[in-house]
Amino acid sequence: MNKRKVLYTGLTLSLLFVGTNAYLIEKAKSKVDREVRIEEWQPAEKDDLQKELPKSGVVTSADEIYLYFNDEFGSFKKFLVKEGDEVKAGTPLYEYEVTDFTGQKDVLESEVDQLEDEIDSIEDNISDLERLEGTLPSSYDEEEMPLEATALETEYDIKKEIASRELEMDRLENKIDSLERQISDLESYETTLTVESSGDGIIKELSHAVQNPLITIASTSTIVTTDLTEKEIMEVEENMNAKVQSEVEKKTQKGLVTDVSSLPKRDPHLETDSMYPVEIKLQDEENNLLPGHHVLVSVITDEVKNALVVPVTSVENSSPKKHIWVLTDKGDVKKRTVETGLQVDGQIQIKSGVKAGEYYIVNPGEVPALRSGASFITALDWDQIKLRDLKKMDRPDVLENLLLGILERK
Repeated sequence: MNKRKVLYTGLTLSLLFVGTNAYLIEKAKSKVDREVRIEEWQPAEKDDLQKELPKSGVVTSADEIYLYFNDEFGSFKKFLVKEGDEVKAGTPLYEYEVTDFTGQKDVLESEVDQLEDEIDSIEDNISDLERLEGTLPSSYDEEEMPLEATALETEYDIKKEIASRELEMDRLENKIDSLERQISDLESYETTLTVESSGDGIIKELSHAVQNPLITIASTSTIVTTDLTEKEIMEVEENMNAKVQSEVEKKTQKGLVTDVSSLPKRDPHLETDSMYPVEIKLQDEENNLLPGHHVLVSVITDEVKNALVVPVTSVENSSPKKHIWVLTDKGDVKKRTVETGLQVDGQIQIKSGVKAGEYYIVNPGEVPALRSGASFITALDWDQIKLRDLKKMDRPDVLENLLLGILERK
């Protein structure tokens, strides 16, 4: 009998408790606040966002040098190298027999004059680049970059361009030296002349049928090539950064898009997709990639550095505006209108509306009865509680805060 009485009494008290709270919550102008429970929240932080276009690529020689033979004033005699040989500037390549001394000398002298004109043009170009380098401040932001420097962007890029021009000038000067030696031999009435290499490389192909080009020399420096679809080619521009990962070494290297073709790789056809070749230069000159190696390429088509970034799930898209729910230091939630930017892999840039360090709800769609101005409660984050900090607090302070957390209502 006593057990039944206790059971009925407990049941009655429980129903009374639930009913009273339900009445207070639903009653108009009730002092009992509705609270929302936030399971997942975090502070807005800054990070770099990169939109990448992944493609397969292959390593190939950066350049090929073609040597042609004019049989009008001489006849080919023999090759002095074979395919696969590595050559340097000045390496003898082939011999030919002179049949018309005067005509051959005129041809060689004309080639020397033409090469000297090219060197003069390169020297002028180097002078222009050096003047441009002198206009750059010692330190600057991208927004302060002089207008005429936008194509090269940085002093480092200008120095690289100057070095490339100087390398080309050295190659032309080596070629002039080779031609002048042939002219000197002609003046000494030598009948057999030797043609030398004007640069470093590897003998890729010899035409034993003595057809032009007679010799093809592949440069030792390498580039990466890939093909883009009609849609992809519209997203890629020269001077975009890229990442190159070798399938053999599993090492990622920095690259730069140096050439974007505006013509398809093959003749256009109605029944086939057009593919457009793109060249990427490796920034690291010291690499073990050989022509023919296959690589994975990621072209960075868009990038924002030091951007305020949040998960896409935290942004509500109420056209035409977008919102984020912020947890205020007053203990309530606020709906903030935000301006968004670049979106990559589930992350989105916040341009305005939220400041770094402010807490926001990660998944507002999963929070029932969420409304602006509502009080919120969150789960205790044990990672934020340090035992050494609790030991520093007075016992009365610990008890006071514990009771406030349990009993306080707005």
